[in-house]
Amino acid sequence: MTAGKTVRGGSRKFRLRLAAGRRLRLRPRAALPLLLALLLALLVPAACSMFKLPAEPAVSEAGGGAAAPDPFASVAWVNGEPVAYGEFQTRMLELRGEVVAETAKDGADPAAKSFWTSETGGRTPLGLLKEKTLDLLVRVKVQQIAAKEAGIAEDIGYKAFLSRLDAENRTRSSRLRRGEPIYGPQQYTEKAYYRYTLANLELALRQRLAEEDGDRSGKPLDDKRYEAWLNRQATNAVVRVNPSLYDKLSAE
Repeated sequence: MTAGKTVRGGSRKFRLRLAAGRRLRLRPRAALPLLLALLLALLVPAACSMFKLPAEPAVSEAGGGAAAPDPFASVAWVNGEPVAYGEFQTRMLELRGEVVAETAKDGADPAAKSFWTSETGGRTPLGLLKEKTLDLLVRVKVQQIAAKEAGIAEDIGYKAFLSRLDAENRTRSSRLRRGEPIYGPQQYTEKAYYRYTLANLELALRQRLAEEDGDRSGKPLDDKRYEAWLNRQATNAVVRVNPSLYDKLSAE
């Protein structure tokens, strides 16, 4: 039965007939057991439908009976550009080790069950992890936005990134099956491809910024000037978070 569909019951008259259409005449003694069987056949399904147990609610893989957040829902915005929940959560997991080491120096116990939610120095490790991840993604997004405005990149959304990752891995699999050479790994992980694409974007952006700065040598902007530019962009960025999703982010 589909959800929201009402099933209405009703009474129907049943007449026992032969295939040729004649009524079947039964002897009184032989008819009694058959009539009882017919009554049971009619009444039992009706009773079962009246007292049918409701279907069990679906439980998500995340556990707890709550649906997992949409990985492409916006957990934050940087200069109006959305940051996907899945992108934020994945980068969080990469920064776990850094936060564990930093808070352990301040006296936190990483082995404690309540480690991520216990305050140390006025804040929780989970809160620090979220802050570090947001800072990282602000820097990522301002670079992506600048690359898009310069015509270096097109779709800088996380869904488009995952589509490109899938296409790249399919291409590599096809080449391997045909015995053709490939450069780099046989298959990219999300983490490796994220860093690879960001490094290529940064290189192209450095070259464009150098040209705009009057450098016609073709060399990319040097580290010092690029870092100064990036810091200015990140500092001046307008950042908003979606509290309903930001609060659901987990270190697990």
